[in-house]
Amino acid sequence: MNHSLRTLAASAFSCLLLCVASARSGDEIPGATQQRPIALTNATIHTAAGPTLQKASIVFDRGVIVDVGTTVTIPQGARVIDCAGKHVYPGFIAPNTTIGLTEIDAVRSTRDAAEVGPLNPNAKAATAYNPDSDIIPTVRMNGVLLVNSVPQGGLVSGQAALMRTDGWTREDMAVKSPSAMVVNWPSMDPMTAPWIRTSIEDQRKEMEEAIRSIYTLFRNAKAYSDAALAGVDTALRDIRYEAMRVVFEKDVPLLISASTKRQIEAVIDFQEMFGLKVILVDAVDAHRVIPQLQKSGIPVIIPRVHSLPRREEDGYDAPFTLASTLAKANVPFAFSDGGSWQQRNLPFQAGTSRAFGLSEEDAVKALTIWPAKMFGVDGQYGSLEKGKSATLFISTGDALDSKSNVLTSAFIDGREIELTSRHTKLARKYRERGKR
Repeated sequence: MNHSLRTLAASAFSCLLLCVASARSGDEIPGATQQRPIALTNATIHTAAGPTLQKASIVFDRGVIVDVGTTVTIPQGARVIDCAGKHVYPGFIAPNTTIGLTEIDAVRSTRDAAEVGPLNPNAKAATAYNPDSDIIPTVRMNGVLLVNSVPQGGLVSGQAALMRTDGWTREDMAVKSPSAMVVNWPSMDPMTAPWIRTSIEDQRKEMEEAIRSIYTLFRNAKAYSDAALAGVDTALRDIRYEAMRVVFEKDVPLLISASTKRQIEAVIDFQEMFGLKVILVDAVDAHRVIPQLQKSGIPVIIPRVHSLPRREEDGYDAPFTLASTLAKANVPFAFSDGGSWQQRNLPFQAGTSRAFGLSEEDAVKALTIWPAKMFGVDGQYGSLEKGKSATLFISTGDALDSKSNVLTSAFIDGREIELTSRHTKLARKYRERGKR
């Protein structure tokens, strides 16, 4: 009886948290379609496509940038925002996150980032994306206006989706779906910790079997795709192979998690065999395989900068200098900050890297145009250029500095969005305590 009561109480508590998690913060309303031209004047504009412009202006209309530069003609009837002393940036892109898929880690019913089983190429992040997540407003407060939501777990987790951080439904928030196929490369180094009960030999067998499973899946999926393109008529359809067709037929990249040197080298061999586009994730050892990365042209999403070195022999600043090392070697990369709510600190990862040798221009590019290129949306997003989407924000100061990055306005496809969140509303609430 007591066990039943505890189970019921736990279930009720979970349901309560789910209801709280599912509710949109306060009365936030998605931004309305742009109705007239908007001109941001006298600003420091970080274009991400060229040099930073001083005392410049940018004009956008119907969600598209009309002009940007130091000699811009402002259309009659335009709404003019004086940005003297302020900075304008392209919207930052979080390239590897579970935003929209996870709300409260401690409550299982709010986690929808992983499916059961090792091979799930048919799982779609766009389908599970929660547009009313309370986490979304908190990350856009620091300029993160696009997020690449990534499924988790298994060897092939599923299809990622590049999403806007404002909108009514998951359909109108989607920029590109699928944006990538997510693969987790098996560990290639046996563990010898005291709590590991599996022998080294058995661990190696498991690793080999896992790698074999990935190769078998891709070989079969390639044959399936070739047969479909050749018009082979068959009553047999496989939902997993159907999902894999986007990788072979639509140039959708593979987002492969690989940390160690051996894993990265194995991924490069895999990429060469199948000739597919690959993006490396969590590549801690990327600096150890720079010649191979340069030759393969594989871009990298580096792990969290604000972390400890992974190896005892590494210097204290190993995570801080990885970005500048890749930039000097002309290896394109992007920043990531793990999980979901942590993405609000994404620009400050770049700020720390800048303090350890990364240039200002490269720091901004790694937050904007480089991740946009990784997912094939650089023709529309990632930089402030004529003809591109007006997805940008205004900051009172340096957006990569936590002490000065305070957004005053933000726009997604020209739509001005609310800069409020559960955090700002709680702050306002408790500042009033004792005043009444």
